[in-house]
Amino acid sequence: MTDNEMVAVGVERFGERLRPLRLPVPVAGPGEVLVKVVATAVNPADVGMVAGTYPWDEPVRFPMVPGYDVAGTDVATGRPVLGFTAHKATQTGSYAEYVALPADRVVPLPDDVDPVGAATLPLAGLTAMQLLDAVGDVRTLLVNGPRGAIGSLLTQLAAERGITVALDGDGEVDAAVDVVGGPVARAAFDRVRAGGRYVTVVPEFWVPGGPFAAERGITPRVLAVRYDREQLLGLVERLAAGKLVARVGAVLPLAEADRAHRIVGRAPGAPRVSGKVVLVTAPR
Repeated sequence: MTDNEMVAVGVERFGERLRPLRLPVPVAGPGEVLVKVVATAVNPADVGMVAGTYPWDEPVRFPMVPGYDVAGTDVATGRPVLGFTAHKATQTGSYAEYVALPADRVVPLPDDVDPVGAATLPLAGLTAMQLLDAVGDVRTLLVNGPRGAIGSLLTQLAAERGITVALDGDGEVDAAVDVVGGPVARAAFDRVRAGGRYVTVVPEFWVPGGPFAAERGITPRVLAVRYDREQLLGLVERLAAGKLVARVGAVLPLAEADRAHRIVGRAPGAPRVSGKVVLVTAPR
């Protein structure tokens, strides 16, 4: 491998197993930052990318390298950073040794913050914050999937705002957030009081005008996460101050990305992991 090449992990067509690829090291253009990747989190969205079920904004360009979250160092300054690839629009993936990102999608990371934990924040953390903003000023909130990447962050952020989080049991709540889908989503919806609020991030299980509509004066909402630099800075600040705990369930080398996808996608025979799966690059 030459100095102008790097190792990435991706696929040449949908449905393939993830495998190492030799690709050119990206060049940072004007207003961009070249990041040397230390860690990248694995999200369910990444599993959908490989399967071909993920809804990109444009036709997919192959080879396709997955990945939204990246913790690493700014090559130009040597300083730790945290970034968000906005893969849905850019098709720039973080399962690689290097990634070039617009400067506004990269935020500083304090020296004493573990990059492995930080890598769990961008997609899951922004989703959690925006779900909480979507339900608004409520006293009680049901979170299904509270032990997952989004749910665990959401429960911590809700508690910070003085919201009582309901995880199990019975009884009405002011609002519910669905991060699971399927029958669990329906059960969460059924616990919302009349006129309450319900937000989901799993649109394949509910679409506007679908079976949940017009019941008890509740208008379900589907949330599509958007990048917000100030929110990402806020997440990093909380993590650095110990006000937010990042739950890491497994750390694997980048070369084992296919195994990581089997875990996250709950493939038959794959181990069950509580917390985020994070891939780390080998030092070069």
